[in-house]
Amino acid sequence: MMDLALIKLGGSLITDKDRPYTARPEIIQQLAREIRAIAHQNPHLKLIIGNGAGSFGHQSAKKYNTINGMTTDTDKLGFCVVHQDSIDLNRLLTQAFLQATLPVISLPPVTLAVTQNKQLIKFDCSAIENTLEAGLIPLIFGDVVLDKKIGSTILSTDKLLTELAKYFHTKTKFRVRLINVGNYPGVYDEHGKVISEINPANYLQIKSFIGESKSLDVTGGMLGKVEEFLAISYLGIDCWIIDGNIPGNLTGAVLGKPILGTFIGNSSKQDNYEHS
Repeated sequence: MMDLALIKLGGSLITDKDRPYTARPEIIQQLAREIRAIAHQNPHLKLIIGNGAGSFGHQSAKKYNTINGMTTDTDKLGFCVVHQDSIDLNRLLTQAFLQATLPVISLPPVTLAVTQNKQLIKFDCSAIENTLEAGLIPLIFGDVVLDKKIGSTILSTDKLLTELAKYFHTKTKFRVRLINVGNYPGVYDEHGKVISEINPANYLQIKSFIGESKSLDVTGGMLGKVEEFLAISYLGIDCWIIDGNIPGNLTGAVLGKPILGTFIGNSSKQDNYEHS
């Protein structure tokens, strides 16, 4: 069985979320080098990479309230501004990956997905599949999409990756793993310590401790991530939330080595990892 790793590079990691339109190029380049090393070590591993909007898309999305619809001419302009801001950050990622000789191809969600009243009703995965089959790496990102009911909304990178994880888990022979790489060691408990594991048995106990993002985030913050990942854990898809500032942490998560982070799965203990 082939492995597929879906890697989300969080907006809080690749940008300074408290400074509008400010990327973190050193971290982006470090991640690109690390992903290149992962690809070299595992030539049969398939990768899908997604990046969050960080201090780019979230700024304009809040200004124009794009997530809640599009009716006026100002809304329509805002829709396009948010899209352009998302592309601008994605382009910085693309350039860094290409410089690291990673064959990435950027695929805007507005061309793949349609919603109705913010609920996903169409998601065409064929471009993603074709890209993987060609030996390329799809690069997606949280972005605006057209909505049949309210005109527009925003699909988060977390939502896009969880949908892709479900699709490839059920429709293909891939063994799927989803890794959220953020600017934090994992999910914190009420004492500020990292929760090593979240599963259906303990989620209700810890839900109230999971905070929203301290920085501007129109797509749900940490609680939204955990709920997206927990939903697919029922299928047997393992998810991780880890700190991307630590060199080698992403490598460990992808290759099954012990790391520090929060594991989200349907089992009480992992089969493929040991917690550090």
